[in-house]
Amino acid sequence: MCSFASMIEFIYNTAFVLDNDDSIKDWLHSLAKDEGFTVKNVHYNFVSAEKIHFINNQFLNHDYPTDVIAFDYSEDKELSGEVFVCQKIVEQNAVYYSQTIENETLRVLCHALLHLCGYKDKNSKDLVVMRSAEDKAIAAFHSTYK
Repeated sequence: MCSFASMIEFIYNTAFVLDNDDSIKDWLHSLAKDEGFTVKNVHYNFVSAEKIHFINNQFLNHDYPTDVIAFDYSEDKELSGEVFVCQKIVEQNAVYYSQTIENETLRVLCHALLHLCGYKDKNSKDLVVMRSAEDKAIAAFHSTYK
């Protein structure tokens, strides 16, 4: 049973549902703690490709769908944010990057949380740091929460 159920919420607006959302919530809380943060309120919204395309265009001026978008409302060391995940794009990326769907899903979930922790990915140096943190987090999930 997840001890942090009220702080991280998964909102399903498509047919997709995580199999182990309590474990994933615990893992995300642990990741935040490892980064020196606590989670105040983070909502992960699973949405259609059309919806994430609209959000990406409306708020980021990118006219295409994407796998994950995070809006950061954090203050100090308390994470707060609204995250949008398109599982259809995640699954396409899993094939493209030769990953399991589970690992690619974990990657976008922790990717968003790492953005809330202040990680960037707009240049190659920052992207290497982000990918390393994602890989470490995914390995921790498989060794501790699965």
